[in-house]
Amino acid sequence: MNRMTKWLAAAGALALAGSLVALAPRGADTTDNNAVAADGVWKIRATGARIIGGYGNNFAYNGENVRALEGSATMTVDQEKGTARLEIDLETTQASGPIRFSADKSWTGKIHIVQNIDRAKMKKARIAEKIFLHGDTGNEAPVMPKIYNYFATWGPSSITVNGEEVIPMIGSHTMFTERARGSDGKIARVSGELYSPMSQDKTGFTDAKGTEFHFVAHTTKPDPNNFPPHSGWIHIHFSDVTVSEQPSGVKIPYTAAE
Repeated sequence: MNRMTKWLAAAGALALAGSLVALAPRGADTTDNNAVAADGVWKIRATGARIIGGYGNNFAYNGENVRALEGSATMTVDQEKGTARLEIDLETTQASGPIRFSADKSWTGKIHIVQNIDRAKMKKARIAEKIFLHGDTGNEAPVMPKIYNYFATWGPSSITVNGEEVIPMIGSHTMFTERARGSDGKIARVSGELYSPMSQDKTGFTDAKGTEFHFVAHTTKPDPNNFPPHSGWIHIHFSDVTVSEQPSGVKIPYTAAE
């Protein structure tokens, strides 16, 4: 077990390991913690897909093992109705190589991911808007720096590879956020300091002028040889986001007052 994995485990990151579905931020269904239910619908399309790391290190803060994929994501979120639907279509390339989900599973070819959320039918599914997550916020583990979310979701996803459903249900988490990861794949301050969950100051690693879209899913079975310490992970990052519809009163980029 490496030092960072030990630290996360000691810090309770296996609370992260319980299930992403269960890890909605405090106040996600209320107006607390800036998770204000906006009036309207989000519709986005995300491109510039990259796989972030793989088994062993699924966050790759230094940009190593961050590889481009073919494909895009579309997502519609309706906070008022409590529904959200995400569809991701990806394809690995010769340059990207396979997506290594776990110690014994690697995927190559066409990958289709669907997250469907209906809070009326799914007790643990969550949707939040206008909220800071990760870092030292207390909302989610510090696997990312403190980051502003225009919206975020937690709920079950299915994963299909080359037409075969390889995972019918897995806890997953999306975020449409300010930018954190650079074109070089790194999460770093302007000074060049790389982010780490052990960073004393977990702010200043993001840029409110840009946006990005994140998708992660993981198993609940622990694996101390992986970071974070679960047996299977997939972490997809999209560097370009087009918003075709957004709730009234929402500004992109957000301001400090939000």
